[in-house]
Amino acid sequence: MFTCKIEAGFRVFIFIILPFVLTNCIREDMSGCPRDDGGLALKFSYDTNADSRQSTPQGIDRLAVFIFDEKGLFISQVNDSMTSINDDYVMELPYKHGSYQFVAWGGYDKSTYQTSECVPGKTYIDDFFLSVKRQEDNRVINQPKLLYHGMHDIVGLNSKEKTIVLINLKQMTNHIRVIAHNLNQDRSDNIYIEDNNGKYGYDSQFSDDDQISYIPIYEASSGQSDPLIADFNVMRLEKDREPRLRIADKTGTIRYDENLIGKLIGGNPNIDFEHNHNFTIEISFDNYIPVIIKINGWEIVNEEI
Repeated sequence: MFTCKIEAGFRVFIFIILPFVLTNCIREDMSGCPRDDGGLALKFSYDTNADSRQSTPQGIDRLAVFIFDEKGLFISQVNDSMTSINDDYVMELPYKHGSYQFVAWGGYDKSTYQTSECVPGKTYIDDFFLSVKRQEDNRVINQPKLLYHGMHDIVGLNSKEKTIVLINLKQMTNHIRVIAHNLNQDRSDNIYIEDNNGKYGYDSQFSDDDQISYIPIYEASSGQSDPLIADFNVMRLEKDREPRLRIADKTGTIRYDENLIGKLIGGNPNIDFEHNHNFTIEISFDNYIPVIIKINGWEIVNEEI
């Protein structure tokens, strides 16, 4: 719908004035050195699991930070792009007094996401949402881009020393590859995922939303005997939710409909939805009845067979 308004000249201040503010003065006689009179800087880290195969996360090259005061009123939005967001990255902000709280969306791309309208001094943090862009019929035809979320509670600034705020970024998106064997040879089946996970509050928690349908990108095939391979980027998954994996034939009739988490991904005991974000679902069918199911290489038992 709308994105938050950016204060005019804000980024100019950061990039033109900041280098002079940060000039180091290293000597015993501190006369003539610029006095450290406070300030605010944000640093970011990625939420990883040392036991996970994905302990090194994919990086992002853009960042949107939404700044609210201690009462939760919106103040400003700061965007940074074309910069690798890593351990060395620092976002300097021109605040020296007051108390602030922060919501960060790493990888925020307007081609696939939108935020609710924010008006400085009027919009409260509880009314701030991010959602996935979708068609009028709630189909998501543009794959959601890699997205991270982070936030930090109220921080009061000290006018005599710089405040450095560390924001932990947690991945919000997942990649799912579905490999379907022994479907129709004319490759006319359609695979899609349905869920109501397309809208989030400032704290990254699910917000009430319509059911959306994720439309995949199909891998090109060289022959009729090849499996049908569909790649999805979907939003946050949790073990207690019930997204559906569906396969429809060329008439639109649903021939396969299963709980994506409870019966499929959740069947692999090694899956940790907080830190695992790449899933391969491989299913061998016999007349649309699954006979072999593997999740990330782990064969699960289909109790209905």
